[in-house]
Amino acid sequence: MELLFEGKISVKAILENQKRDIFQVIMEQGKRNKDFGYVYYLAKQRNIPVSYQTKEEIQTMASSSTHGGLLVKAGVQHHPGLPDHSLSGFLCHIDGIEDPYNLGSICRSLYAAGCNGLILMERDWSKVEPLILKASAGAFEHLSIYWIQKEEDLIYYLKQHAIPLVMAHRKDAISLYDYTFPENFCLALGGALRGISAQLAKHSTQNIFLEYGRDCRYALDTASTVSAFGFEIVRQRRK
Repeated sequence: MELLFEGKISVKAILENQKRDIFQVIMEQGKRNKDFGYVYYLAKQRNIPVSYQTKEEIQTMASSSTHGGLLVKAGVQHHPGLPDHSLSGFLCHIDGIEDPYNLGSICRSLYAAGCNGLILMERDWSKVEPLILKASAGAFEHLSIYWIQKEEDLIYYLKQHAIPLVMAHRKDAISLYDYTFPENFCLALGGALRGISAQLAKHSTQNIFLEYGRDCRYALDTASTVSAFGFEIVRQRRK
């Protein structure tokens, strides 16, 4: 499948990471700046064809007017599974994400918070990957993402490599601000439409809840929860 990605952030992220087949870079004729020079350099380094189109031609191809004169035609992102070796650092597993904008926002926060790998259930996001990449400000390409077929794959992997599973789950939980994260761990959160499964919850080494500043009887959206957990991890690792 060939997809069209628009704008300098998406185009640069795709060229820098090469997590998908790249077919062609399209640049606005006569337009020159630092971003154009960098994109052209990356394309030539990777032997990717570059074509020049008029502003009007590019506008006809693009879905919005925010493309900035840069487009790239590329395939869907490759979906690697969990590797044979042990991953280290801050891993995160989220299930139940249905909205591409939410996934983009989650990737954006996790990448900024230094997450070393996002683990997702396999599904077909291909038709909305341009939306995800734009919403993530490029993080959907920069962040290491691993795909699993079923939760048992994650449980087996974590046990095999002695990686503790920490959950954003209220049952028998302690406050996020009373917990010290280990060097290597996997944080699991439920998505907006469903929480953590009972099967996965049985394998938690510690449940954690997010402490609010007042008595609120509602849950935060997944992207906000990810940000709160992610930047508490950043704070702890500054010590």
